[in-house]
Amino acid sequence: MLIQNPPAEICEGLWMLGTFPYPVYLVRGRQEGAILEGGISALGPLLQRQLADLGIGPDFVRQAVITHAHPDHVMAIPQLRAMFPAVKVLASAPAAATLNVDKAIAIFRQIDAALADSLTKSGVIADPISPPPLSENRIAVDRVVREGETITVEDAVWTVLETPGHSDCSITLHDAARRILVISDVTGYYMPDVGTWWPNYFTSYAAYVHSMERLAALDAETVCLSHNGAIRGADAVREYFAGAIAATRQYHERIVAAARSGKAPRDIAAELGAEAHARTPVLPLDFFQKNCSLLVKLSLRHEGIVVEK
Repeated sequence: MLIQNPPAEICEGLWMLGTFPYPVYLVRGRQEGAILEGGISALGPLLQRQLADLGIGPDFVRQAVITHAHPDHVMAIPQLRAMFPAVKVLASAPAAATLNVDKAIAIFRQIDAALADSLTKSGVIADPISPPPLSENRIAVDRVVREGETITVEDAVWTVLETPGHSDCSITLHDAARRILVISDVTGYYMPDVGTWWPNYFTSYAAYVHSMERLAALDAETVCLSHNGAIRGADAVREYFAGAIAATRQYHERIVAAARSGKAPRDIAAELGAEAHARTPVLPLDFFQKNCSLLVKLSLRHEGIVVEK
């Protein structure tokens, strides 16, 4: 089963908030809670209303977990700090390092503004309030988490799994007792309306596939994505991972076959970028083509194919 319309209680004590394209997750205990995912800044006012409707006060959320340091996963963090003064922000060591780089956050702010504009024009977010400007180009992390460490929210225990491939800083959160995974973008960008994925192995094709295979082997019953929904049911989760892995391998093989036939990498990237943009035009075409250029580069590198510049 695909859950797509927040706010929604996915299972007892776990809520999907935010929007369908950009969900965040609330772990809700009796006396305290945690937010998983850092979203985009345009979610701030919406999250505030959703949390108020659930009776969540300013002392309730004690932790906010960043799954990886990409702009659409961190830019609501300053607003969460304003809503919940006692909140502690958690992230991996590489993510914390990125979020301390002035140039990176300056770029993140530009992308964040473009995403807010796109969501407003599409009607997903109605008249978002401009977030207050950051005092500095930095998003502070209070606790660095690593492979095997745990994050506790009362009785709920979430284990941190390092799952690189999409980024070097990506982590997954695993509640083994309830067979729940919060996987962020480990499986790429899922597009349920067309039943396919845009693979996003932005740092390593091999690591990306390995991370998906590792998570698939955990036999989860619930998988929370960072875009376009959550998957419920053991069979549906198995099908989801199998589909994501197959789609990634097919994408990689398509790139390699095109290159071996003599097609220039820039032309492969242009074609793939245009396809992705047509399916989800949330940012300009060149954004998708630049990202697809990276995918082409990494696929060819994985196969040991050297392309003349």
